Amino acid sequence: MAAPRTGIGQLGTCAGGAPARHLNLAGLRLWKAQWPQLVQPCGSLLFDDNDSLPDPLYPAQQLEAEEVLRLEPAVAREYAARGAKLYAQEAWVDPQAACAAMLEAAQQAGAEVLLGQDVERLLVRDEPLASVGGGEGRKQTRATGVVTADGAVHLADVVVLAAGTSVQRLAAQAGVHVPLLHKPAVVAITQPLQRPGRLIHHMLASAKVFVWQRPDGSLMLGDSRTHEDGSEAWGQSLLQRAAELVPELRSCGARVSRVEVAYRPWPQDGHPVIGASPSCRGLYVAVMHSGMTLAPEVGRLVAAELAHWDAALGGPVGDAEELREAQAVLMPYRLARDFEAGAKKMAYGWK
Repeated sequence: MAAPRTGIGQLGTCAGGAPARHLNLAGLRLWKAQWPQLVQPCGSLLFDDNDSLPDPLYPAQQLEAEEVLRLEPAVAREYAARGAKLYAQEAWVDPQAACAAMLEAAQQAGAEVLLGQDVERLLVRDEPLASVGGGEGRKQTRATGVVTADGAVHLADVVVLAAGTSVQRLAAQAGVHVPLLHKPAVVAITQPLQRPGRLIHHMLASAKVFVWQRPDGSLMLGDSRTHEDGSEAWGQSLLQRAAELVPELRSCGARVSRVEVAYRPWPQDGHPVIGASPSCRGLYVAVMHSGMTLAPEVGRLVAAELAHWDAALGGPVGDAEELREAQAVLMPYRLARDFEAGAKKMAYGWK
């Protein structure tokens, strides 16, 4: 588990229809129900958004200029004049604080948490299929644990790969291909603004830039482009575009303090990849974008499958209600699906 310092931490759903939309909505609901102390409800204002309204699954309110300026007085008049869509249900969490809280909860439930050691490789062995009910002479791969950077060996009945972009490299060691796209994004962080109170109250997004003021007064800036230019010049470009959206940034000491490249785990068809590998027993994959929104719901569903795991068979077994529910919800996200066909529809848009 990793929490980037510059992770935007936005909680919201995606462009596109069911089933991905339903999974995102469930994640958003669970954040607010189970982790309210971490959630900062703020809503999002989207400019230059041409999606049609209404969407019964994910309602938005179309705002005119006067309403935009009432909610965000610092927005440039020319932007406000275009109107905006308000997604009042969206929220923000600090990714590092969220990971720390969830790890603490896991420890209280009896989990052993090992920090500071990357997983270097999987432990994999071949075994005859006959030993697990297969045919003579054929072999089945099985994951039996991991080796961490300190050389320690950790044996397990099931290895869950929830390692972001590293999932692809680690799964390949077991001969399993997880199709991910290379879609890095660049985020700039400013120093805290030199003014009392908040300047920006919602997450703001236009076709050129997104802007979010964090609780410490600093700004997080980014856009929808896919690239790896983490230069100071690019950070200044983001700040310049943000100042076009919020002109007061020019007069209140907004300065870029760092620029970072975020490597996003983006499955080829845009949908999460969740479930036991069909070709390697004992290996379970969980990789998705956006993991922040999906984390509580996916964690709940994965836990239901792992609670009914049969080590010999290398998968969940049984007829428990929680398992049936999890399998029904996760069925569209299994590794054995047609990623090429799904990629043509691409589940996730820019917002």
